[in-house]
Amino acid sequence: MGGNVVFWVNGGISRKDVLNFLYRGEILLGILAGQVIEEYYSRKGDFTNLVVFTPHSLYVDEETRRKERERLEKDVKNVNEIYIPSLGKIDSYEFKGSYQYIRFWIFLNLLKHYLEGNYRVFYCDITQGLNVYVDALKEAFRSLVVFYNLVNLGKKEKNREFYMLYSDPIINRSTQEAQLYDDVELKVKVWFDTPITSPDKGFADKHNLEQDELRLLKNYYRAYRAIRYNAPGVVLTFGYDPPERIEETLRKLLNRYLELYNPGDIVQEKKLYEYPLPQDPDEKISIFLALALYWRISKMLSQAGVCENREFTVDDLNKFSQVYDTFGLLVNKDMLERDTKRFENLPADSEWRPLGRLVNSTASFTPRSKDKLKADPGARRNFFAHSGMENNIVCVRRREDGALVFKYREDFYDVLNQFIYEDER
Repeated sequence: MGGNVVFWVNGGISRKDVLNFLYRGEILLGILAGQVIEEYYSRKGDFTNLVVFTPHSLYVDEETRRKERERLEKDVKNVNEIYIPSLGKIDSYEFKGSYQYIRFWIFLNLLKHYLEGNYRVFYCDITQGLNVYVDALKEAFRSLVVFYNLVNLGKKEKNREFYMLYSDPIINRSTQEAQLYDDVELKVKVWFDTPITSPDKGFADKHNLEQDELRLLKNYYRAYRAIRYNAPGVVLTFGYDPPERIEETLRKLLNRYLELYNPGDIVQEKKLYEYPLPQDPDEKISIFLALALYWRISKMLSQAGVCENREFTVDDLNKFSQVYDTFGLLVNKDMLERDTKRFENLPADSEWRPLGRLVNSTASFTPRSKDKLKADPGARRNFFAHSGMENNIVCVRRREDGALVFKYREDFYDVLNQFIYEDER
């Protein structure tokens, strides 16, 4: 992993003069901040990729487009230009974009470069461009940092850096030298919280999700809530998707969105630009953030040795202590340790028996029906208050080697799903 990438909004360069930029004690010639970064690091044997987001409105006439492209190719050279939608009216041209759509489209392209570029340092250059597009870039860039932090949640060491890039004011041709700054590292705090709520068919329809993508998001939500609210047996019983499948789904969704919501090229003589406006683009960004968190959850569960097992032991439950440590869920860790200790002297034999009968040490215990549990808010609270090991739903027996083995009653799986997926507890 190495190299840098600089993202900026094209504000027009055909009339810009070459300046002396002062950067890290060196004077470098250029018309754009990204050029300076590229030149500085090329001297050190490192590469820099330049990515410019050009609003449709910048190229409304052929002559302007020709001059801008000629200057870009002549003086900037190696640059990847990406068109972004515009909004508002300019002369006889009308652009029916929206701020949310612009930010979403930029985010998709930032994420694509993050996944495919293998860069170490990311720069958000705000030295030029119209305010609305620059702000959209900054917010999309911030969402990329959130994505990265979720992928690395709980890690102390991180291998990528994100910086704002800005300069002294450059006022037309009166400025001959400008200081270039990259001293603001963009840091965004994240924690173990879900970016989306329980996904259903309506959610899938709104966001153009395919069946396998919805299934994976439902798996994510179940695993997330089971960890967040301390019900590790649910993860053991139903499992989770491996990191490779999550990444494959993420890339597939990203590529489809890049195709569905592409604002298109500049078309000469075209006066009205209408766009494929996405429904709730902010929530679409949240889907990618949820997939980032799910990838980290999956990675952490795998490292802790957690695997799908519908008949699990106390040792299997205790593996979640490592998971809770990583995600800062220390109360969950304490509760899990408390609840597993109450199983130490269970009078279990080789037959499956309701947990409540053994915990209460009485043969008079009668498991409650599914309907009564579903209708009783107290049962749900009990479920989460005891690490998901609710007396009516769990059965236990003693294995030949003396170890206790637990399982959820299969005919109560719908109760489990109700407890896990519903938001109010």
